[in-house]
Amino acid sequence: MSTGAVDASLDSLRVDDRSIRLDCPEGWLRTHRHRLSVCGVHLATPEEVTHGGFVKDAIVPDAPVPLTAGRLRRITPFLADPGTPAGLCVGFGRLGGSQHRVVAAASEEAARPDFVPHHGARYALGPHAGRLVDVLTARGGTRTTTVMDPRIARYSEPAAARWVGMHYDNAWTGRGEGERYARDVRVACAERRVIHNLGPGTRSLVFALNMSALHLSDRVSPGDGRNVPTTQQLREFLAGHPDEVSNLVCAVWTTAVGELVVLPAGLALHDGSMEGRRDPSSALVFAGAFPRGAFSRM
Repeated sequence: MSTGAVDASLDSLRVDDRSIRLDCPEGWLRTHRHRLSVCGVHLATPEEVTHGGFVKDAIVPDAPVPLTAGRLRRITPFLADPGTPAGLCVGFGRLGGSQHRVVAAASEEAARPDFVPHHGARYALGPHAGRLVDVLTARGGTRTTTVMDPRIARYSEPAAARWVGMHYDNAWTGRGEGERYARDVRVACAERRVIHNLGPGTRSLVFALNMSALHLSDRVSPGDGRNVPTTQQLREFLAGHPDEVSNLVCAVWTTAVGELVVLPAGLALHDGSMEGRRDPSSALVFAGAFPRGAFSRM
C-alpha cells in the first residue's frame, strides 16, 4: 500500500467500542512516536503463496510508514481512556529487574522436547501470574513471524509449515480450546499475552486498530453476541470484500530487548514482524488476565 493510500485509510478511521486501543498517555506516545509506525495490509498474492510460503489468502502487512505529526493526530483517538476495558488494550512496558530468574526458568521449560505450547507452567510476574505459552524465535528479514506449529494439531495444517499471516489467537483460552464467550465476557475477561523480547535483536508487533474479532463478528454474524470468529473466517470475508482490505489500518510497534507488549491476542488481529532487521530475536510469551498497567512503562 502506498503512503497516500495509508493516509486515506487513516482519514477514514473511526474509533468505537470494538476498536483496539493504545494503553499509554498522549505525551508518552508523542515522546516514543519514533517507535511506532502504521501500515495497511493485503491478501497474499499467488507469488507469496507459491514462493513466499504464506497460506492462501493470508493477511500480509504492507511496509510500515513513519508516524508523522499528522498521522499521530489521526492515531490519538485510539488512546485508551479510563473506562476502556483491558480486553481491548495494547500495553507497553518491561518486567521488573527481579524477574530475570523467572525469564530463565520459563525459557528453559519452553526448550524441553516434550513442551507443548499453551500448556506451560504458571509463573509469578511481579504481583501477577502468567501461563507460559512458548518462546517464539524469528529470523531477521521476515515480513511476519508466525508459522503453523506441528506441535498443536488443531492449530496446524497437514502440509509443510507455512506463514500464517496476521491472525487471532482465539483457538485457545485459559480453560480449554475453542470456548465461546458472550461479547461482554470476552471484552471484560479476555486473556492477554505478555510478549517479552529476549533478543538479541529488536522485533516489531503489527496489530490492526479497526478489525478486532468484535468488528469481524458484527460483519459475519450480525446480532450474534456469542460468535467468536476465526482467522479463516476473516480471510474468507476479506477475499469476498476487497474494499474492506484497503480500510484496515495497523500500528507497528518496535520492541527493544528486555521490553514487552501486553496484547489481547484473541481479539486483536496481529502478528510479529522482523522486516528490516538483520539480527534474529526470540520472544517469551505468557498468557493471563493481566490488568491495565500491570507492568511499568518505559
